[in-house]
Amino acid sequence: MKKACLFTVLLTMAIGTASPGRAADAEKGKLLHDPSCMTNCHASKANGDANSLYTRKERRMTSLEKLKSQVSFCNQQVLNTQWWPEDEANVVEYLNRAFYKFP
Repeated sequence: MKKACLFTVLLTMAIGTASPGRAADAEKGKLLHDPSCMTNCHASKANGDANSLYTRKERRMTSLEKLKSQVSFCNQQVLNTQWWPEDEANVVEYLNRAFYKFP
C-alpha cells in the first residue's frame, strides 16, 4: 500500500499536476526565460525590443490559462527547451509578475 501511494505521488509530481510545498519561483523563471525566449525568439520578432511583445496594447495573453498554454507551446513546439513542468510554472510566474498581473 505504501508503495502504491508513493508511486501515485511521484507520478503526479512528474506530470506537473502537483508539487507539494513548492510555489513557482519567478527568479528562476527569469533565468530560464531571458536566454531562451528573449534572445532566441522575441528579439527577432520585435525589432530588438523583446519586451514590447508583452507590453503592446493588442497582446494575445488575456488570462493566466492562456499564458500557461503559450509557455507550454513555446517550450515544446517553438524552442524545444525541454523544460520540466516546474520550469514552465516558474516562467509563467515570472511573466505574470513582471508583465501581466493576472489574479
